[in-house]
Amino acid sequence: MFARYVIAAGLFVTSLPTLAAEPVTTPEDRTSLSLTVYQQNLALVHDVRRIKFSAGRERLAIVGVPSALIPETVLAEGATPNRLRVLGQVYEAALLTPEALLEAAVGGMVHVVTVHPETGAETFTEAEVLRAQGREALVRLDDRIRTLDVRRLAFVSAPTALRVRPTLVLDLASTTEGEETLSLSYLTSGLNWRADYVAQLSKDETEIRLAGWVTLTNTTATAFKDARLRVVAGSINRTARRPIAQPRLKARMTALEASADAPAESAVSDLRVFDFEEAISIGRKEVRQLALLPGTQVQVKKEYRLEGNASHFGNIRRDVGHDYPAARFHLENTKAAGLGRSLPGGTLRLYAPATGGKVLRGEDTIRHTPKGETVTITAGRATDITSERRQTEFRREGLPRNVTESAHAIMLRNAKDEAVIVTVVEHIPGNWRMLSESQAHTKRKADEAVWRVSVPAGGETELTYRVRTRF
Repeated sequence: MFARYVIAAGLFVTSLPTLAAEPVTTPEDRTSLSLTVYQQNLALVHDVRRIKFSAGRERLAIVGVPSALIPETVLAEGATPNRLRVLGQVYEAALLTPEALLEAAVGGMVHVVTVHPETGAETFTEAEVLRAQGREALVRLDDRIRTLDVRRLAFVSAPTALRVRPTLVLDLASTTEGEETLSLSYLTSGLNWRADYVAQLSKDETEIRLAGWVTLTNTTATAFKDARLRVVAGSINRTARRPIAQPRLKARMTALEASADAPAESAVSDLRVFDFEEAISIGRKEVRQLALLPGTQVQVKKEYRLEGNASHFGNIRRDVGHDYPAARFHLENTKAAGLGRSLPGGTLRLYAPATGGKVLRGEDTIRHTPKGETVTITAGRATDITSERRQTEFRREGLPRNVTESAHAIMLRNAKDEAVIVTVVEHIPGNWRMLSESQAHTKRKADEAVWRVSVPAGGETELTYRVRTRF
């Protein structure tokens, strides 16, 4: 009566039996969860659950584990010695999807679903699946071969090898039945953390208010609820292994959680470990921030630094170089300066006060800095201080082979309302000797000559020197 039918809009399954006969433990059985997260896309998970088991041998399906779990790192044991034995394990990450169902149905029979356009009544016609490619199937239907989308098909059953979620299956053996606490530990990728710092500069640029955050990233499709968190600063050696593809992160930053107390810090071998007092939850594909360092007043010293390079020597230079010195801030990681605790490496963003609201002065990456070391932050360039560099003389004639003499002038101009000191660093290659200079230099490294040049407000100062180099 009707010439055509409406295509079924959803995936129909006429019968979905239980995927496995073994008992199942879910995150609802969990009694505790802890995450130890490293800065190398790696985490150690310790998951404790209360389980029921029968006497003899049976398979226990543990759901709620991440798809990036590293199977060879799993350690499972019962709380009571010798009550449970783990004879083997299988990590089943093949998930139940339309594409997987279709692939498993090749060579078997499925039902093609059509819907009556007026009554909505469904009609099921049996067809043989000849081939599957993605979400399309090549089927034999009514002695004809057709190409159909998976949404038009209904599957009689689902393969037991396909799981709704990634599942770790343990092969257990016991002489008695009852309940037991199962402790499960494993490594997984997909969890990572980094340190982010926010610093607010004082008006006179002698202090900053420094706050630190742990930015925790979960790129797995598994949520971790009410977990005790510890993060590890430092690098651990790892053997090479094939990386596991991760789902794309949907960056969703939770609100910053200010805390009056920093996490407890301890040393474990050559690593620094930070333990958070309160349990945290992080959802699937989520980014979350936690306080690492509460707002702290820290003394800083500002430096303007102008660096040259080795190309200024050994050959005649006719060009005039123009540059701006870098504005840098140094802070001592000591109690006297306001700190005195380990600072994990990360990104520091520096804000400066201004009329109408603070502005971003710059950002820099800092290395891991233990107590007693110095943190140097390069905020950017000084727009009101300029330099003009010229080679005023070059001589090779009459000198021994591979020896040259060159004279240089660096004019520093200061448009600011106060005097400044500019640290000028010249990187001089080879064996060198200073012949003359307008002010004395210091030599910190073999290839460095350093001057601290005072430039008056609204004025200029010229630094000159002559150097002999042997290459």
